[in-house]
Amino acid sequence: MKEFNLPLFMKVKPDALKELKDNLDLYFPDVIGKRILILTTDGLLQMLEKKVTLMLSQLKDYEVVTVESSSYDYAVSIAKKISMEGVRMIIGFGGGTALDTAKYAAFVANVPYIAIPTALSNDGVCSPVSVLFSKGNRTHSFTSKTPDGLLIDTDIVLKSPRLLQEAGVGDVISNYTALYDWELDCKYNHGQPNDFAYMLSERAVNALLYSNIKSFTSPEGVKMLAQSLVLGGLAMQIAGSSRPCSGSDHLFCHALDELFDHGLPHGIVVGIGTIGAAWLQKRDYRMLLEFLKEYGIDINPKHRGITEVMFVRAWLFAREVRKERYTVLNNMEMMPKRMREDMFKELYALMCRI
Repeated sequence: MKEFNLPLFMKVKPDALKELKDNLDLYFPDVIGKRILILTTDGLLQMLEKKVTLMLSQLKDYEVVTVESSSYDYAVSIAKKISMEGVRMIIGFGGGTALDTAKYAAFVANVPYIAIPTALSNDGVCSPVSVLFSKGNRTHSFTSKTPDGLLIDTDIVLKSPRLLQEAGVGDVISNYTALYDWELDCKYNHGQPNDFAYMLSERAVNALLYSNIKSFTSPEGVKMLAQSLVLGGLAMQIAGSSRPCSGSDHLFCHALDELFDHGLPHGIVVGIGTIGAAWLQKRDYRMLLEFLKEYGIDINPKHRGITEVMFVRAWLFAREVRKERYTVLNNMEMMPKRMREDMFKELYALMCRI
């Protein structure tokens, strides 16, 4: 029987940071007064000085460390520091760089991990995966620790760049196409289904698609987005893989990352990949477009700086990123390359008319 490590608490509200001590006292009494390591990124402490002061005032013995690089080697060095210096808990305060480093270090050192995200740009806030730079300066996904608790202060999130929240929405809607690809894997490639993980992932995307709140500029909108991202992360934890939230949509994103320096947030590229994947799956991509339009999210690849050459090359290469992952792209393996190129050019032209 599988065992799952799920969060003990999740607070999404204004001034959520005020509740740090109360939750530590309630769920981690053994950590009270013990050494805690806080990982963050450069400039964030100054930018959010009042919130940081509030957080630190609730702790006794702590050390703040600025993450030097989002790399595997650096995360391992933090894990060594935790083990050698008697650190009893790690808190990640920031975006993907701080959180991915913190949760991998917590996984290796086997200590509790609390996530305090300052933006909601992807489901990494609660996923059991860290994306870190490794050999050849390429990113790799590493099994990590799901947060033991989350504090999401809506005051902080609402001050983060809008582009990051748009990316969070893009990451959530990819569940729509990822679940379809997972079904294909189970049907044609002996993939292993998990009904509960499927339900959580579906619930995550439907909560956004069919909500009356079509905005993330209010505490209510932030809470809705946070809950969807967390549900996606929990779905991956239960499935034991990223299949509930990652299919051909993410393969397109990873391919674009490997081939080009585009500078776009993960969720924006995934959102573009999701529209493309839905079209390839012959499903209702227009419904997704209407949803994104209601949010004011521009998914036109040309507007995002992705040229036709970049778009076509990424889709052609996507199948090679993770050959073991069965998706709708496998259905095109027998097509001549020229035919696939023409198809992806047609898709690019379609998406540029959006």
